[in-house]
Amino acid sequence: MEPFFLCLDVGGTELKAAPVTPDGRILAELVSFPAQSALPKEALLAHLREVFQQLTKRWPEAQGLRLAFPGPFDYETGVSLMQGIGKYEAIYRYPLKPFLAEAAGVSDILFCNDVGAFALGELHFGAAAGTQRAMFLCIGTGCGSAFSTGGQLTGSETPGVPHHGYVYDTPFLGSCIDDYLSKRGIEALTQERLGTALDGRALAQRAAHEPAAKACFLLFGERLRDAMLSFLDGFRPECLCLGGQIIKSGPLFLAPLEEACAGRGIRLAVSTETSRRALQGLTCLPSQA
Repeated sequence: MEPFFLCLDVGGTELKAAPVTPDGRILAELVSFPAQSALPKEALLAHLREVFQQLTKRWPEAQGLRLAFPGPFDYETGVSLMQGIGKYEAIYRYPLKPFLAEAAGVSDILFCNDVGAFALGELHFGAAAGTQRAMFLCIGTGCGSAFSTGGQLTGSETPGVPHHGYVYDTPFLGSCIDDYLSKRGIEALTQERLGTALDGRALAQRAAHEPAAKACFLLFGERLRDAMLSFLDGFRPECLCLGGQIIKSGPLFLAPLEEACAGRGIRLAVSTETSRRALQGLTCLPSQA
């Protein structure tokens, strides 16, 4: 097999992995593992060790590891800073790099923000290629974001870009964006409107035949539009790339955002293969070699 990195998209629900060449070609179908991200420390580390041992047994010739993690996270040192968001709290400030080096038997290990990896994938291999200004949003267990100018990821030094590219904690409807544009946001909305907390998949199933469920999705879409307006107007992207599990139900809720983007001359691109783009994007990180 030609040279490749073992790339992982580390989510709160699933871990997805594949061998990917330095030029972004995925050499095998993605494999998935349950994340078990709410386990206590020792159990979680044992689970991660087993996952990486399985992966390196399957692909023993990997040149290195490339991992996309949600934030907050110290990506330079490989230390998770997640607290109070229901995932990976047990390994708060635990040094993952030496642990993974031992578990996987490799020394070249790099970390990246998960939405940053998705953005790099879209910039180099997808809908944002060739754009001067693009915004990226992934909705899953939380609301992740990234921004780019001139084909490079950018932070808060660029007008219209908050908190080094993170929009999740922006004030919204008396709370913050992450409380509304997320799995728990949909669950809270459906609990309020339908009397039952549903995730996006269950809500989509009911929306196919239940007007009240369809109305929930429309309200979610209106909130998505309203939350994004300040960034669309402040940053003025040429392209807005959307990803995340909930986007597979996009036809049920994206109309308000589509209208807002069209009125501003912004191209709206929807990716139904977020993890594949993130794995490709990880190969764009600079090697330690």
